[in-house]
Amino acid sequence: MSKLKVALLVDEYFGGTGTVYGGYGFLARHLIAKHLPNENIEVEVLIKKDCSKQRLIPRRYMIDGIKVYRLAAKFMDFLNIRFLKKKNYDIFLSIEMTTHSYRILKTIPNIDKKLLFWVQDPRPDYEWDEINTVKLFPEKSYWDSNIYQFVHDLWAAGKVSFISQARFLDRKARDLYNLDDKTEIKYLPNPIEIDHNFDVEAHPKKNHIIFLGRIESVKRGWLFCEIAKLMPEYEFFMLGQSFRQSKKNQSIMNDYLNIPNLHFVGHVEGDRKNQLIKDAKILVNTSIHEALPISFLEALSYGTLLVSCRDPDELTSQFGVFTGTVLGDGFDKVDLFVDGIRHLIENEQLRQELAVKAVDYIKANHSIEDFQKNMQEIIFKLVEETKLQG
Repeated sequence: MSKLKVALLVDEYFGGTGTVYGGYGFLARHLIAKHLPNENIEVEVLIKKDCSKQRLIPRRYMIDGIKVYRLAAKFMDFLNIRFLKKKNYDIFLSIEMTTHSYRILKTIPNIDKKLLFWVQDPRPDYEWDEINTVKLFPEKSYWDSNIYQFVHDLWAAGKVSFISQARFLDRKARDLYNLDDKTEIKYLPNPIEIDHNFDVEAHPKKNHIIFLGRIESVKRGWLFCEIAKLMPEYEFFMLGQSFRQSKKNQSIMNDYLNIPNLHFVGHVEGDRKNQLIKDAKILVNTSIHEALPISFLEALSYGTLLVSCRDPDELTSQFGVFTGTVLGDGFDKVDLFVDGIRHLIENEQLRQELAVKAVDYIKANHSIEDFQKNMQEIIFKLVEETKLQG
């Protein structure tokens, strides 16, 4: 039997082909493309159409053994159509629906293959209302009603099936894409690579607090720095760097460079990142908006508890301290984070108990093995349905 061909749609690939480092790209490169392919499934990645008018043909890159394509510029769409027709993918798998992924799918006349839509971070208008309360460094809006209508039309035509990485996102997806309340959205949590050799009860954690993510407006990293100023007895590590609007981000961070207990680590991966997470007692998340970030899952897998103003699927309140929603620039709410950190560190028995439960939760719900089994079952079922309908 020939392999099923899955086209993975995403607009960033965690540094691959020069793209930025972010959550979607990490999920695509280090989890889906790494762990989904097997003897029955082949995965290829469609990044985006090349913005350069000199890109006259689709270009292939080999990254970690996976074929990654940048399509030709828009004015050469007739070649893109020919390319996609020749590829004849069995199914498209989209991580949410970014502008570039939309442009690729829209290129295909009369799409006759199913789109498996993995809900990751839908942002209906009320989410943007909250995001826009940040004034120090406003987040650039990427609201695009054309995309949302396109997804709605595919749904109305029976050409898309939805899965979701977190249950609390289902309502937002229905609102953003104008889906019927009875629309099925299957729960399929994001996987992470779990270190089964890690013993949370034996590992000597330090009084370290970490921030993990891109340094950008929506993350409000300045609040992490303000927290560090108020807690000189603990060490704070900022893991991540700016990619978009980096000069503006850096100008804000420059005011905090001389805080003795605040360490700007930059972008880290692999063993270095894992060690920093293992050693920390707490991950602080100060974002004005979040879905369920992979950083939460990575932290919990090492028994690193959460202090955050976001509570996706109630994980923060279950394995840490939920400060409550914090709007605006957040300077007036820094004490809420400080109090949450002190509560966990000064109650060592509670912290240890929650750490053990956190590790157990991740093992039970976010393993690579479960992801492989469940995703493969969904893909095969949808491909078979498409064949029967055809």
